[in-house]
Amino acid sequence: MASTVFMFIPFLKQLVVDVDPKEIKRIEKILNDNEILYRIKSSSLRGVFGRHYDSAAYKTIVMPLYIDAQRPTISYVIYVRKRDFERANSLIN
Repeated sequence: MASTVFMFIPFLKQLVVDVDPKEIKRIEKILNDNEILYRIKSSSLRGVFGRHYDSAAYKTIVMPLYIDAQRPTISYVIYVRKRDFERANSLIN
């Protein structure tokens, strides 16, 4: 619902940055339950080509050999409207 609404990032305020997808999902659920509009942006220090290489290498080489190997790090940023920031911040903490 809320994540499909287009919001232009320069007009939003950064609520949280995390690399744990479970934590991002928890925050996303809280925002949805409270009908706070948000936008999630994911990024990797490796860029598009680096992510592609990491994914291919992870699938073909690492997965069969090391089940507990570290996955490539992706950071997630959640943005909310400036007028919703204080409320969203108090709800997630």
